[in-house]
Formats: sequence, C-alpha cells, structure tokens
Amino acid sequence: MKKFWIVMLALGLVAGFAMSASAADVKFSGSYYVEGMYADKPSMDGNQGNNGGAVVGPQAFFFQRLRVETTFKVAEGLNLVTRFDALEKQWGSTTWMGTGDTYNRVQAGGGNAQENIEFERAYVDFTTKIGRFQVGYMNFVSWGTEFHDSNITRAGIKYIVPVGPLTVIAAYEKAPGAAALKLGGDNNTGLGTASDADNNVYDLGAIYKFGAGEAGVIYQKGINKALRVLASRYSDLNIFIPYAKLKFGPVYFETEFVGGFGDARKFDDAGKAAGGQDVSAQQFALYLHAKADIGPAYVGGRFVYLGGDDPKTTDKVEGSLFSSLVSNDAFNPCLIMWNTDYTKWMGAVGTSETLKGANPFTFTPGGLDTYMENAWFYQIYAGFKPTPKLDIMASLAYAYADKKPYSGWTAGGAGTEFISDQYGTEVDLTATYKIYDNLSYMVGGAYHFVGDYFKGSNRNFNLSNNYLLVNKLTLTF
Repeated sequence: MKKFWIVMLALGLVAGFAMSASAADVKFSGSYYVEGMYADKPSMDGNQGNNGGAVVGPQAFFFQRLRVETTFKVAEGLNLVTRFDALEKQWGSTTWMGTGDTYNRVQAGGGNAQENIEFERAYVDFTTKIGRFQVGYMNFVSWGTEFHDSNITRAGIKYIVPVGPLTVIAAYEKAPGAAALKLGGDNNTGLGTASDADNNVYDLGAIYKFGAGEAGVIYQKGINKALRVLASRYSDLNIFIPYAKLKFGPVYFETEFVGGFGDARKFDDAGKAAGGQDVSAQQFALYLHAKADIGPAYVGGRFVYLGGDDPKTTDKVEGSLFSSLVSNDAFNPCLIMWNTDYTKWMGAVGTSETLKGANPFTFTPGGLDTYMENAWFYQIYAGFKPTPKLDIMASLAYAYADKKPYSGWTAGGAGTEFISDQYGTEVDLTATYKIYDNLSYMVGGAYHFVGDYFKGSNRNFNLSNNYLLVNKLTLTF
C-alpha cells in the first residue's frame, strides 16, 4: 500500500510540473455591516419575570459581519467562486468555543457568536455548449421573489440552459443529514442500516422573461432518508412555487405561491411494527406585493398568507413547514416581527408562555422566529426621498395566526389552546442616508402593540408592549 501511494505521489508531481502555468483574474465583492439594537421589553413580560418566566430586562448591544466573495476567472467562461464570513459576532463576545451546531454556527448554550472566519461557499462555474454548470457549495433556496428566499449554502449541482427568453434550471441539493451516519461512534462508516441515509432535494424550474417582467415556476422534491437511522422513517415532500414580477410605468407588482404535499413521516415496516404512525403533509402560502412611485415619494403594501398546522390532527400536518424547509429566512417585512437580525441576535419574539406552544409535529416554536410561519399578515408602507441620498419610510403591519397552538400539547397527549390568535400591530419608522454610493447609515425605531397570542393559554399573563431602537452602517463593495 505504501508503494502505491509513493507511485501516485510521483505521478502527481510529474503531472504538476508538466502543466503550463496560468494566471487568473480575481474579482472581490462583499459587504460589511455593524448594527446596534436596543429592545425595551424583548420578553414582553409586564411583570419582569413575576409571571413565572425568566427575568429579561432591556437588551442593548452591537453586532457585525464581514462577507467577502472572490471570483477567480481562470478562463473565459470558467470561474471559481468562494465566499467567507468573518467576525460575525456581538461586539465583545467570547462565547464561541467550537462546540454545538456547526452547520448553523450556533453555540451549544444557544448563543449566536461565530468563529473568526467561516468559509461558506466554494464552487466552480463553467459554461459549455450545452449549458452552464455550477458545482460545489453554493446558494440555494433562492427563487422568485424575496418572500421564499433564504439564500442558504448547500452542496449541490446546478444546470442552467437559456433558450431565447426562457431559462431552464435543474439542480441537485445535498441537504444536511450526514451527522446521522455517526451513530455508534465517530469511526462508524455508516454501512448497513445507514448506507441509504441521504437528505436530497431535486429541482426543476423555468423562468420566462418578457417586456413587462418575468414569470417562473419550480418543482422541488425533497427526500430525507437520514431519519431512517433514528426511527425507521423518512420524509418525502413535493413543492411547487410559481411567481411573477411585473412593472407597468411607476407601478411594480410581484406575487408568489407555495404549494406543497407529501409525507412528513413515512415509516417502513419496522417502524410501523414499533408503533410508528404515518403523517401526511401539506403547505399553502400566498404572497402579494405592490409598490407605486409618485415622484420623490412611494407607497406600497404586502399581504402574506401562510397556512398553520392544527396539532389536533395527528395524522396530518397542514402547515407551519417553512422553518423545516428553511424557506424565507431573508424575508424581513418588519423591524421586530419576523426580522432575521432581531430573531438571530435578540431571540424569538415570544414570552415564557409561547415557549410552551412548540408544535410537536413540525417542531416550530410558539413565538415568531426567523422563518415566517402560520400567519395572516397585512402591511402598508410609504416613503419619501427629499434628496437622492436620503430615504425616509414608515410602515404599519398587522398579523394574526392561521391556527392557534396548544400549550403543553404532545403527539399523543392533551393541551390547552392559546386564548387568542392576535400577534399584534407593529409601527416602523426608518431613515437611510447614503454617505457614499457604497456606504449607507440607517436609523430606525419600531413599536410592537403586542397581541394576546403571546399570553399563550394563561389569561392572567401580564403582557407589555415592546419597542426597538436600531442603527446600522452598511458597506458594499
């Protein structure tokens, strides 16, 4: 065996010296931001912990992120693309110790401080006579409008073929699931029962561009067999996502629909013999957004419907699947409700009572987390640009739950239904000034008139409204 590797090394050296040297053009792009937040009552606890929850007072801190993307142009039509994030952490934080969930870079204790440098993407992008290929770790869950987008990184392959105004896209995504192969110790090879423990997503879509805009549709099939290692089960979901973007003079309109069906839990014979029950799944969502420019001013509105799950139907999941599908992490309609910056660094919008309402089938929390779930959402906004560099915007949003969760509900037990479906009303005001074309500074404030949904099933819980002050410096290059 040793001789084999010596021969292979020698052949590699010969091939390396025989290859002609080539130079690559290198282009850099990316962003840097630093953001400060002050939240007055993030726990929305009017008694500051005397309701039975933890004492959580006002929270104030800064956090930042440097993101650098590098494109190496090796030849015409051939590129190597990499991206890394650096110093993504709260200022002064030393909590990251290299343990916990490394996929999401969440510290074991629940903090969100990251390692100093995290390489996220590396893929080769090349164009051939039969189409364009991208292979490696790259951007996925990015389709249509901003509503569905998460822009997460996954390993996979994309194939893109332009045919006149039509672009056809096919892709294979390797979703997380390899950790299940390590059952039995780090030296477990995964052979035997774990040999087919894959979590894969297959995509086929098309985009058609025309004079007034574009329209597209994608079909995704996700098969997660990694669950077999744990409980002799797997999931098999089918998702259709059509969208359209239109512009008529000063009016812009976009819409997106998400329709999903399949099996959330499908047990094999061994799993059924052990008492496993199949659970079907469906998810429907609709997004509408319209905006009109009126000179230096603009007005617009958004509507979102996201079906929620009724935990009483133990053989069916009717919604609340966006977090498990990691969809719409990049959709930030408000400064507090479903805002990624707020929920990532401040925590989910919820109380000690909503924490008891986690869904036992979808595992979504009772509060409002990064992913928008289980909601009817309405928002109007208006802005004014007194100068090309200054943008002042105000918005009013109102939201309520499609289905009320149950406190203490388990898959085979009982629970108490939440007393209200009202998430509440949020008012936002922001002002953004361009210091340079690539450098902007935003200051803003939000006030959340908290709805009784956050009392959970406890009518005596004393709620308190919450307000947020924020400022953010953003550099793009």
